[in-house]
Amino acid sequence: MKKTLQHLLFIGLISSYVHVFSQETEGITTIKIKKEKLFVKAAFDDTEFKVIAFDRYGNPHEQAIKSFKILYNENKTNYEAAVEGNTFPQKTIIFLTKKKQLVTKICLTNLKAENPDGHIEDLPDLCDIVIFPDCKKVNKNK
Repeated sequence: MKKTLQHLLFIGLISSYVHVFSQETEGITTIKIKKEKLFVKAAFDDTEFKVIAFDRYGNPHEQAIKSFKILYNENKTNYEAAVEGNTFPQKTIIFLTKKKQLVTKICLTNLKAENPDGHIEDLPDLCDIVIFPDCKKVNKNK
């Protein structure tokens, strides 16, 4: 009888443990977290020829842009220039403003911005940006 009592007590403890453990695992669910991007758009500063990122609150971050591509069309030929940083290279500025006599439309694609945590975020493309030539180069007789 003593052995049967011990056996019943052992089975009772195991069944109560299994019951408690099964209740704990039933309440566990997965929580999905969507990371919000800090930067939502970029803008082109045509006075300094640089690209500025804006966060979701509208605050500008001048040094956040890390790279982008400049696309433009000349004489029915498409050109592309990769840029590291947020400012146009001096050669590109000279070409677009001083060596041309016509307005140039450019498109900035593949914009990458770095948030304060060091993560790279993609930004939407900026197209239909108009670059005007230097006024001294424009022929007044036309």
